[in-house]
Amino acid sequence: ALGVISLSLIPHAISSAAESVFQAQERMEFIALAQLGAQTAQLLSSVVVLLLGYRIVALAWVLVGGQCLMAFIEGVVIGRMGLWNGFRFDWKGSLHALKMSWDFFLMSVSVTVFNRLDVLILSQLVGETGVGVYNAAYLVVRVVNFVSISYSHSVYPVLSRFFGESSARFKLLLHKSLSLGVTGLLLPAAVISVMADVLVRILYRGDGYSLSATLLRIESPFIVIYLWNALLASGLMSSNRQRRSVIVSGVKMTAGFVYYLLLTEQLGVVGTAWATVLAGLTGAVLNYLFVNREVCRLDPVSSIGKP
Repeated sequence: ALGVISLSLIPHAISSAAESVFQAQERMEFIALAQLGAQTAQLLSSVVVLLLGYRIVALAWVLVGGQCLMAFIEGVVIGRMGLWNGFRFDWKGSLHALKMSWDFFLMSVSVTVFNRLDVLILSQLVGETGVGVYNAAYLVVRVVNFVSISYSHSVYPVLSRFFGESSARFKLLLHKSLSLGVTGLLLPAAVISVMADVLVRILYRGDGYSLSATLLRIESPFIVIYLWNALLASGLMSSNRQRRSVIVSGVKMTAGFVYYLLLTEQLGVVGTAWATVLAGLTGAVLNYLFVNREVCRLDPVSSIGKP
């Protein structure tokens, strides 16, 4: 499975480059378009794979396929925009870009590794059955998280521009994004928690996924945590604190490894779900502390309660 997942690195690199172009031109709707198509296809394919009885290797191929589809959609859009015209590889420019973007590279590596830790550790400690049950629940959470990551990608270049133009507008946009995001996601998180059994029965047939409802209830708060993580990370990067984001990503990855290892060993797949929430909370707290100390003061109570 690890060998299969590693194949997603090349299309992921292509997607990252394409999304950087879209963000630079403040055309983030193309990122949302590509992610919507790829995530929908990946969700439907994962459900089919699980219903047919396939396990972790098949799910790994689904992940690779989703990443390839996203890279393809974004490549086609760039072609339609005419950005491929006159394209040539510039070694000198590439080395300069690599030097200037080293922090972004390290952060991407940390995030990519963290996003694979749960399944890799779960497959080793519990087995493929546990991976299937866990993925059945997390796929529902991932659909909602798609909205959060799309919005954080969209707001990032605007935050970056506001940081250079007006600190007051930067703080206002970040505050409004956090407060409105929490307000908008609390209801879906609550519905998912309350209706977990119904959702699992609708999506998956058979008694083999009954535990997925419990995992879904545990992971429902992760929806709000994920949004805060994404927006606060955008706040750090757009204010030229990329090194802080690298630190947060590294600590989150390391803490996540410890959480997943210890809790999965003790509690099985339920421990993996708790580890996901704890790792996300660790990253959100660290991002908030850095933003609040070095970028702008944010009152967490008003950010949640006063959109």
